[in-house]
Amino acid sequence: MTSLEQYWNESYQRLDLKPTFDNWLDKYWHEYVSKTRQADLIVDLGCGVGNNAKYLVEHGLSPIACDISEVAIRTLKTFLPDIQTLCLDMAEGLPFHKDSVQVLIADLSIHYFDEATTHEVIRDLYNVLKTDGILLCRLNSTNEISNKGNVIPTIDKYFMESEGIYRRFFDREEIARFFDNEKWTYLHMEEYEMDRYTNKKKLWEIALKPRK
Repeated sequence: MTSLEQYWNESYQRLDLKPTFDNWLDKYWHEYVSKTRQADLIVDLGCGVGNNAKYLVEHGLSPIACDISEVAIRTLKTFLPDIQTLCLDMAEGLPFHKDSVQVLIADLSIHYFDEATTHEVIRDLYNVLKTDGILLCRLNSTNEISNKGNVIPTIDKYFMESEGIYRRFFDREEIARFFDNEKWTYLHMEEYEMDRYTNKKKLWEIALKPRK
């Protein structure tokens, strides 16, 4: 089994990618994102080559772009040389203080973990968010499984091996199981297709505020 770090380093070395965004953050801009102050932390987890970071920078903000792949970070810096970056593995925890992050973006980046680790990652997201902070998240849909070709099931029906790594897939009930509404207030939830990549990708988009 390939580690996530190795998988993404090799993927970004092989692919000639440039940051491009699909404006999914537009719907949150005026009410939530644009109201951040200069000192507020905006964190982009699993930033890749900087799709969401590019959007934020072009809108006048200064996010911290984080990814497990040092190759992705290096590529991002060629396009956004002044941006602050961190190379980190979310499974090992987040290097931000409790109640310190105003806007937390996790775009297709937290669906690579077993059940226990997924719960730990989401708990970390909750802990680092400010009381009035917001989590903007996109996740693999269970309707995306057929696009992955040869997948190998595990004892967890939502967690499958594909291309040498594990991926988790979500439906509405699975989202609710991980994002308990006793801890999270749902602001938005929808399933749709995204065509940023060669093939359309089926995903869930959720926006949540922590209940603290």
